[in-house]
Amino acid sequence: GESIIADEGQNLFITQTMLEVNADLTDNVSTTVHLINERVWTQKDATDGGIDLHLAYVTLREMLYSPLTVVVGRQAFHYGNSFVVDAGGTNNSAPTDSGIALIAGDLTKQTAQDAIRLIFDYEPLSIELLVSKINSRTNTLLNTDNDDVDLYGINAGYEIGDSMNTQIEAYFFAKIDKNVQGPPANASKTDTVYVPGLRASTNPIEGLNVQAELAWQRGNKVVSSTDIDENQQREAMGAQVIASYQVPVLEEYKPILGYVYTYVSGDSNPGDLNTPAVGNPASANRWTAWDPMFENQAGGTIYNALFNLSNAHINTVSAQVNPIEDVTAKVSWTNLQLDRGLSGNAANTALTLVQPDGTATGLMGVNVDEKEIGNE
Repeated sequence: GESIIADEGQNLFITQTMLEVNADLTDNVSTTVHLINERVWTQKDATDGGIDLHLAYVTLREMLYSPLTVVVGRQAFHYGNSFVVDAGGTNNSAPTDSGIALIAGDLTKQTAQDAIRLIFDYEPLSIELLVSKINSRTNTLLNTDNDDVDLYGINAGYEIGDSMNTQIEAYFFAKIDKNVQGPPANASKTDTVYVPGLRASTNPIEGLNVQAELAWQRGNKVVSSTDIDENQQREAMGAQVIASYQVPVLEEYKPILGYVYTYVSGDSNPGDLNTPAVGNPASANRWTAWDPMFENQAGGTIYNALFNLSNAHINTVSAQVNPIEDVTAKVSWTNLQLDRGLSGNAANTALTLVQPDGTATGLMGVNVDEKEIGNE
């Protein structure tokens, strides 16, 4: 049969207003308070985008001894190219108190986390420790009080000091999500994601910067919160290669060519569970889908608003120039493909693409054994 979809239109304007106040209390103690309002025009009350406390933190320099800086409170931060962890939290999922949460959540500027960061500066080596409370959930003395979501991490960077300005980075992050276990009588394990990774950046020739990043994910995936021990062992991988070249022609326009390749593994059998209810695990399969963690990349693109960063090969090429002073023009083309597609096995038809807010969407016309998603 033939289906007809009627034309639809929407006309709206969005205002994002931010006010930040910084104060130096002493030579080594400073504070920051940042207010924000995100709203659609004509919506101005508290339920439709009132004024929110976006940042509120204190910075303590040379605490205990000179190399140590401590930052405590709600703050913005990122590691590397924000491939794994960025204070943006769940990418494109605006806080519910934002006036654009249900309209253009991918454009939110409310990107911060409540955290404690310990920064050790031993130039050229820097080491940073992170403890972040993602969600404290139930805060009363009930049986469900142990349901927090926490993020821990250590990130070490080293500047080689060579002529190519080479930098290397190693990190380890752990996301501990006790909320998805469900009631204590149902699931016996915590959902965990452990992410070790490496990143390097170098400039082999003048004007050319090349970066590469590789990360792995291990831990326990709670597939269901309603049945005991429906868990799978995580075994996912993500990688990224970035190259940018400032072309040595028409230098007054600063032309830059760019290429980004991103790989995040997928899982083609999410419905195949380890369920001991029948006496033995139903499957020894592993959960190989990359968990997006707290990435913050590709902002402003349509695909970034539609899909989580998982189960994909993403190739992007771009060209950028400065036609006049203070103006930058850039065009980019992106091709997206699935890493794992439907196999045709009826048991594996549970494969979906997950949206940034966590809800699942259908395959949008992707057929069995087809991996092409589209171009933007």
